[in-house]
Amino acid sequence: MEKRNKNRVGKRLMVRFGKEKPEKLGFTVDVSPTGLFIKTTTVFQPGTTLRIELTLPDQRTLLITGQVVWAKQVPPSFLRLTKKSGMGVRLASVSDGYKQFMVGMGGGIRGTGP
Repeated sequence: MEKRNKNRVGKRLMVRFGKEKPEKLGFTVDVSPTGLFIKTTTVFQPGTTLRIELTLPDQRTLLITGQVVWAKQVPPSFLRLTKKSGMGVRLASVSDGYKQFMVGMGGGIRGTGP
């Protein structure tokens, strides 16, 4: 399994996330067709299923589901100083809106039908 996806795109988007409803706040650092990295001080344990509300640049909101693959927590005062403080999330359900967004970003989704 290839860990680093060549389709990752650096993009800062506002994200709300949570176990049952999206109530915690964070920002993406990079996004890909299969996952995203959320920079936040509130992290969940690996294996946790999250409901994610992603706000696109045109202010559309997408609801997606993902699972935490890895997490690194630092104190809020060190958030700006560390590169990877937050969670890597593998997307379980990808909406058509997210697929269109990724195609527009140049990180198209491979292996999907028309």
